[in-house]
Amino acid sequence: MRSIPISRLLAVASCLLFTVSVLTSADSVLFAPLGDGYGSTTTFQVVLGDLDGDGDLDAVFANQGTAGSRVLLNDGDGVFDYTTSKLSTQAHGAALGDLDGDGDLDLLMTCSHYNNRPKPSVIYVNDGTGAFADSGQDLGDEHLSGNYVQLIDFEGDGDLDAYIAYLEVPAFVFTGRLYLNDGNGVFTESGLELPHWTTFVDLDEDGDADAFVQEDQGAYTVQLQYVAGRLTTTWAEKVSGITPNKSDAVFLDVDGDGDLDIIDTNGSWDKPGVTRYLQNLGVGRFEISMMDLPNLSTSWLLLEDFDGDGFPDLFFSSVNGADQLWLGLRDDAGQLSFADSDLRLDGNDSRGAAAGDLDGDGDLDLFIPVYGIRGGPNIVWENVIGE
Repeated sequence: MRSIPISRLLAVASCLLFTVSVLTSADSVLFAPLGDGYGSTTTFQVVLGDLDGDGDLDAVFANQGTAGSRVLLNDGDGVFDYTTSKLSTQAHGAALGDLDGDGDLDLLMTCSHYNNRPKPSVIYVNDGTGAFADSGQDLGDEHLSGNYVQLIDFEGDGDLDAYIAYLEVPAFVFTGRLYLNDGNGVFTESGLELPHWTTFVDLDEDGDADAFVQEDQGAYTVQLQYVAGRLTTTWAEKVSGITPNKSDAVFLDVDGDGDLDIIDTNGSWDKPGVTRYLQNLGVGRFEISMMDLPNLSTSWLLLEDFDGDGFPDLFFSSVNGADQLWLGLRDDAGQLSFADSDLRLDGNDSRGAAAGDLDGDGDLDLFIPVYGIRGGPNIVWENVIGE
């Protein structure tokens, strides 16, 4: 690693309000705050994508509160400007994708019953310049509090369908629904109801979307698509100490055999979880063991190669405590393990962070939202390894 310019270290020192550690060792990633942050709103999630077609990554804040959710455009150097688009004030989950088949990124935003005000999910259509307009489509979910959304091609027809995880209030029942896209951004409920903590991913390497479920009764379930549009349970195992959370499981090839394994941290809002490793046996079944990773309370996990060594790293955006980065390394047998980088970012109630090359220098930066009682500021953390 080359020496770090004194100007960069001074910039980090001036932002000690936001950072706990400055790392300069050869095998560590150093992040420094880029600018003073954005807003003082309760942002539940940041999502990134090229919204205006200029080749860099822009951002959407899913906000709750009077300020409303916002769209921010990147100048190419990691500096963002708010657009005039003002979106829902009750946003919780958000996902970007080309929903109407016109080549630009649209937005599906779930809305929570914030302050006991029911609001339906909203589909926003992009005009290609990063300006979003409500499509007016009603998913019929106003009576449900939308928590998360995942866009996947469930039917295998080339367009993006939507899975939304809900909380039924006041019954406090967790559920989920799958909505099918007609290719033009018009969604119809599939009738397939799944548990709230369902994530779609190809677990058997056949190219379609399978389901991994964290059961709130304390079990894992895998459902594979053998026939298009139909899910068949292939494996289920009861495990004590599961705290379901869609944000705390990641899918990666840990053992080097070419299929996707699972790491699940199991943290709850008020206490640490026990991190488990689910090894994919290749037949829709998994073997559960422990993994040497931190036991944290609820965290959003990002799986990216932050240090550019070709191995995936894990970033923990933590609700309680400092955010952490653990670096991945494969041994000669192909087994992946993680080592603590000692990086701690004091996010103060971080939620759904996002990673991408925000400043155009070829490495991965972070955009970390802060929820908290008073909200933000949301910070761009520039990856400055090698500078």
